[in-house]
Amino acid sequence: MPKTGATAKPVTTASDVRRWLGWLALVVAFSIACVFLSNWQFGRRQEAVGAMTRLDSNYNSAPVALELLEKPWGFHPANEWRQVTLTGHYLPLNALLVRNRPLNGASGFLEVVPFQLTNGLIVLVERGWISSDANYSAPKNFGVPSGKQQTVVARIREQEPAFGGTTPAGQVASINVAKVAEKAQIKDRVYQHLYVRMASESKPHGLLTPLGKPNLDEGNHLSYALQWILFALMAVVALFWAIRKERQARAGIVKTKRKDADSAFEDAQLD
Repeated sequence: MPKTGATAKPVTTASDVRRWLGWLALVVAFSIACVFLSNWQFGRRQEAVGAMTRLDSNYNSAPVALELLEKPWGFHPANEWRQVTLTGHYLPLNALLVRNRPLNGASGFLEVVPFQLTNGLIVLVERGWISSDANYSAPKNFGVPSGKQQTVVARIREQEPAFGGTTPAGQVASINVAKVAEKAQIKDRVYQHLYVRMASESKPHGLLTPLGKPNLDEGNHLSYALQWILFALMAVVALFWAIRKERQARAGIVKTKRKDADSAFEDAQLD
């Protein structure tokens, strides 16, 4: 008859140990993967929090000349969303539209126009959003600015990734400096890795809709990170539980539930 309680000594064989070590190796590998994924989610959360902090601190900062913050060959993440002033003139003949930019449920485009500073350097200016035509094609008239001297206040943005494929004449798939410069034929003396989003112009022109302050949040990265840690702990607990149950079964140990024990006692009293 099976014994009740943990009175028998389980018999452990060499094959049992080898099997358990195999389980342990799997649990260790799984736990390492969980820790890696958890750290990755913590890193993603830190990036999101950093982006939120930069947005809050830089968005309404006092404008300074772009040349004082950024050099032509680089982009500093700490300057993202900083307000800068540009003095010079637009190059309206080199204006482009950025495809597939919906706004509030409506399809549309972004207008990007190169701006030449008084020192001769060129920076890309995203001036705003314009709705597409009825057939989702690019609008025929989208109000490019004049080429007269003026001052523009804008916010620094990091360039977007480059997308493959071809685009129609006068259009690009993203605000990637190399792609835009190639399409607009302004490869020389262009600020690299960044563009600016127009906030105001001394000579405003066009019927564009300016893009407002984005709503950023940290997402679910923290909860995902904690879940991966919990998965690793559950794997360790499951390993020890499985070994314990196997040892009990090998020893013929059967634990009687309290409810079953009470029922057996009552039956014995009745007998």
